[in-house]
Amino acid sequence: MCALVLVMVVVYAAFMTRLTINGTGNITSTWSIEITSITSSITGTAYNISEPSYNSTSATFNAGLRKPGDKIEYSITIKNSGSVDAIINEVNIKTTGSYVIIYTIEEIQNQERLTSGASKTFKIIVEFDREATSIPSDTTKELIMDIECIQDDGQQLTPSDPNIDNEDTGKPTLVNAILKNNQAQSDENINFIYTSEQDGTKGLYYTNTNTEDNKTTYYFRGAVENNYVSFAGFYWRIIRINEDGTVRLIYQGTTPTATGNEATIGSSEFNTNSHDNAYVGYMYGTPGSSTYEETHSNINNSTVKGVVDTWYKNNLLNNYSAYIADSGVCGDRSLFTGTGVGATNETSYGPYKRLNAGTGDREPQFSCPQSNDLYTTSSSNKGNKALDYPIGLITADEVAYAGGSANSENNSNYLNSSVGWTMSPYELHWVPDEYIAVNFTELTTNNVHNSAGIRPVINLKSTVEITSGDGTSSNLYVIKTANF
Repeated sequence: MCALVLVMVVVYAAFMTRLTINGTGNITSTWSIEITSITSSITGTAYNISEPSYNSTSATFNAGLRKPGDKIEYSITIKNSGSVDAIINEVNIKTTGSYVIIYTIEEIQNQERLTSGASKTFKIIVEFDREATSIPSDTTKELIMDIECIQDDGQQLTPSDPNIDNEDTGKPTLVNAILKNNQAQSDENINFIYTSEQDGTKGLYYTNTNTEDNKTTYYFRGAVENNYVSFAGFYWRIIRINEDGTVRLIYQGTTPTATGNEATIGSSEFNTNSHDNAYVGYMYGTPGSSTYEETHSNINNSTVKGVVDTWYKNNLLNNYSAYIADSGVCGDRSLFTGTGVGATNETSYGPYKRLNAGTGDREPQFSCPQSNDLYTTSSSNKGNKALDYPIGLITADEVAYAGGSANSENNSNYLNSSVGWTMSPYELHWVPDEYIAVNFTELTTNNVHNSAGIRPVINLKSTVEITSGDGTSSNLYVIKTANF
């Protein structure tokens, strides 16, 4: 049978047929998303400096606003004139100019379907801020809106508001006032072995070294006299403009020039207990644990945190929390030596390495080495989310940036009005005792079960405005709130 099969293959292989198929592919669909109209509706004494105009891919308007409350509402229609279903994938908006001109975008989102033949009308409202009390020097504000459309392949969509990048000019925010009233200097030549009194440094400095995501922060150093703030019925000193644009303040008292205990909210132990590495934390885990994670988890409040939280609840929570940002405060428990566990394991922590006199060059940092040590509330998108309220203490690193140095007294430092705790663990000796950097005139240490002053630290939102002031003690920056 095998022989028969072979014969058959040979015989039939003598015949051959070739089939040829010819064809042409044609695109019969069309892709066309276009602007089809722009109209305007005027309120008050506003007017169109020139009539709104458009072509298939762009639209232009030029609004004239004469007084607060004037506004023009522009309705713009786009249409999918093609045969392919589309998605409004991304709406990017950039505004630049006067803070009293407000743009509002309505009835359009990212990730929105625009089927073949369908039209979409959205609104751009331009308004002269009805709460404006004066006409600023900058009287224009430009808007650029970019709408990206892509083919709809049936993908799952997640609608969201347009992406808005708003750059106001002339707005009397605290941030703008600080930058306007100070000539910021690079800190690249500062040697942090020396105090600000020893090297003569004074003023507003900036750096993007050892900062969060290498972003720029501006900080005050030395015996500056123009970083006073009045907020919530208390007086504060500005530590720095944070990397995210918020402003960090430290409590100064009920008078601008308070000193000693008057510049604190009171005194307390850092932690009533002390014989375990756990107690170096602003929050801490389970004393006696065998692992670092259990020891330094954030499940218990330190004694000092309880005092700070109570003060926030009584003084800031109800009327002023809307102005306070959740930028976080760092209590760095990263290890330099030791295991950070138990009562007999001698340990030194990150601040010791960076700031102690016996470890060589000093290199403070604004960034927080460990997410578990960046204290934030549950509403934050970063940090440990363990705080009840967005308040804490200054870090030892920030004291160094302000002009302090380990074991070197400094009487020329805006923080030298009192002695108080920082957030920064120092070490645990075999004794055992924990230490924490404490003194604002001289960066030194204190046992956590001893008592020291408390100067709370908060972060104000980047959008917070001032009503007056130049930052001096006689003409403080006064924060604009609903209560003032």
